[in-house]
Amino acid sequence: MLQPVRRNTALIVALGALVVGALAPTGAVAAPLVSAAGAPAEPSPDHSPGVVVSKMTGPKSLAATDTRWAVTGTDLGIMWDNGSGEVLTAFGDTFGDWSGPGGGGGDWRSNVLLRSSDTELSDGMTFDSAVEDAPGHAAEIIPSLKVNGEEITTIPTAGIAVGGRQFLAFMSVRQWGAPGAWDTNFSRIAYSDDNGETWNSTDGPQWTNTADGQHPFQMVAFERHDGYVYMFGTPNGRFGAAHVARVPEASVLDKSAYSYWDGSSWVLGDDTAAAPIVPPNTAELSVQYSEHTGGWLMTYLNEDLDLVLRTAPAPEGPWAEAQRLASFADYPGLYGGYLHPWSDGGELYLTLSQWEPYNVYLMRVEIDETGTVVNPNLIENPGFERAVDGTMPAPWACTGNCGVDINHAWAHGGTKQGWMRHNAGWIDVHQDVAVEPNTTYTFTGFVVTGGAPAPGSIGVRELGAGGSTLAEASFESVGAYTRYSVTFHSGDRTAVQAFVGSNLNGDRWVQIDDLSLVKAKEQLPALTVTASSDPVAGSEVVRDDVVTFEVQASTDSASPEAVTLAVDLAGLVDDTALDPASVRSSIGEPVLDGSTLRWSGQIAPGETLTIGFAATVRRDAYREDSQLVVTTTAEADRAILTSCDGCDLSLFAVHYDPRPPRPEFPDKPGKPDRPGKP
Repeated sequence: MLQPVRRNTALIVALGALVVGALAPTGAVAAPLVSAAGAPAEPSPDHSPGVVVSKMTGPKSLAATDTRWAVTGTDLGIMWDNGSGEVLTAFGDTFGDWSGPGGGGGDWRSNVLLRSSDTELSDGMTFDSAVEDAPGHAAEIIPSLKVNGEEITTIPTAGIAVGGRQFLAFMSVRQWGAPGAWDTNFSRIAYSDDNGETWNSTDGPQWTNTADGQHPFQMVAFERHDGYVYMFGTPNGRFGAAHVARVPEASVLDKSAYSYWDGSSWVLGDDTAAAPIVPPNTAELSVQYSEHTGGWLMTYLNEDLDLVLRTAPAPEGPWAEAQRLASFADYPGLYGGYLHPWSDGGELYLTLSQWEPYNVYLMRVEIDETGTVVNPNLIENPGFERAVDGTMPAPWACTGNCGVDINHAWAHGGTKQGWMRHNAGWIDVHQDVAVEPNTTYTFTGFVVTGGAPAPGSIGVRELGAGGSTLAEASFESVGAYTRYSVTFHSGDRTAVQAFVGSNLNGDRWVQIDDLSLVKAKEQLPALTVTASSDPVAGSEVVRDDVVTFEVQASTDSASPEAVTLAVDLAGLVDDTALDPASVRSSIGEPVLDGSTLRWSGQIAPGETLTIGFAATVRRDAYREDSQLVVTTTAEADRAILTSCDGCDLSLFAVHYDPRPPRPEFPDKPGKPDRPGKP
């Protein structure tokens, strides 16, 4: 129950809540935030690179921990590999009857432990089991006196497995102080030999706090490497420096076997020799050795309560400058930030707590081989938390009636989320986003709906009024926050518009939260398709006219790409006679399947597929629907369709009158001039 406090940065004050249940009059559409050059503006300096993947605990969580184990409000989420194919996750003060905001309520346990075997973290983290004291009720694994001024709680800070034994470091909190400050009695290491089911929390090594409350190992983090368990520590509270000790793996329970880094060497047995390796303010450390970088990673809360990352070649340092992972402005009340032990290949997954709604989220950040944060979330204000009232803040903009709700019970994360509501026509919330050309991206968001069922979609489209949709995922009735993702290819574009919207056929509302747009993990080639006709689309044709059509497809792939095309001729053959002899293809053979011309095969690098055919306009075409319509669709195994120029073609059949036109007479008053002699 580690209450955050924001220092050196102004708090965003919520001025009121705009209730989704009230239909407000449609207001002016907010203008997108653009630079003088017309491109989307650069993200704010404290933009958050991290992406919310899922809610891990509490109501609306992926694992439904509130109904499965009475974990309704909780925080922290310290994770470690148990050595047997599971990740054990220890949470802090936990409430079955959470009364928030922040920690508080009934059914209080100082800590609980959940287990996960989830190896696919890209769509969130689930839990399989919990240490229970009754069916459906997570147990308190480390007891506490719950007496303020003596021992109010026991909070886990780190876990590690060695030789089948689980070790869990915890701090005995004497009393909570001002936000960001608290006093500890000691830190101690508990251990379990039955996968966390039972714990010895009394016999392990203990580091008693000093009289001034500045003992450097009151909150610790663990990591194993090269035969040692490294223990990184800070004093109680959020205002101290980081230190490091190490112990041979076989001696974790022997306090005398610990050595402390004094700034130049390891000193055995003397914790007073420990020198700072990272200056204040560091809090709630998480440390990993990274095979990806060949060095060490450390996450913690800094003086602004932003979650940051440092890297180092060795556990004692030197530690590089901090890089922001998540901003307090985007995630008010954030704290924690504990690395998932199965983070791999530059993808860092970590837990993030928020004081309101007092629960834990899984976040994702990407780093390169130097440890530099890359591929940030390109959506600005992804959870609408920077809004100061109920109006939609730039660079978000609206088509129709929309705003921001301020109520943690309605939000997916934090206290705010975007909403749109009306009863007729199209509504959406959108943001213009700068992208790199010829790049694959994924746009993701959490959506919930209410009111009259109606079709909706989350997707990406070209800029400008009526911009064509590049990719979208459809939804209709969504009773609980659901994660939707679409992958698209930017083609030659330098900016796109991300949107969530709905077509209305009655009173309907849509809420959205925690959106992200990042480069896709797998960069895919582009598929480009064009379709044309002679005469050109929009022309008028008459009986017996011959209209020729051509469809072309190519990719920018470095290897052959499997592509499938379908040319729908139903709107053509009802008014024309297709000439079978005219059907041709530069690669392979097209197949006429009823009224659909199909082609499938591989297109080699640098090669362009061309399909052609011709049709003769029937004499009575103008008497029917009079439209000659050809629609082309395309897909590929890997390549993503970036544009389909002309893929919806229409020509118009009109009546043919063989009589010559009547002569036109000069528009003069009186009688026409008579020919005469000069």
